[in-house]
Amino acid sequence: MLDLIVERILFDMSDFYQKFFAIEGPGIVVYAPQSKEHSMFYLNTQQMMDAVNDFSNRQLDEMADVMRKSIAKAESADPRKVSLFLIQDEESISLYEFKKEEFKTLGLV
Repeated sequence: MLDLIVERILFDMSDFYQKFFAIEGPGIVVYAPQSKEHSMFYLNTQQMMDAVNDFSNRQLDEMADVMRKSIAKAESADPRKVSLFLIQDEESISLYEFKKEEFKTLGLV
């Protein structure tokens, strides 16, 4: 059930991703539900590289690795076909790649 909820949210937010991408360049939408100040924001690839350095300096290797993978995905993404999202909680960070084509074949787009 949780997967369906996440997919629905990503489906709704994919238009915002495309607009952010057009304005800010390649990047990723980050959801940090535990944050009271910034629960959703966009990071372009330069900001993502800064985050990798910050995570590495704080020895948060898992988070740095996810961010590195996210940078590679963001730099090769076609925002008309794919939207990229990171969901961060207190313990981990997860990358979600929303492929619009999969929803088109189901008749949902």
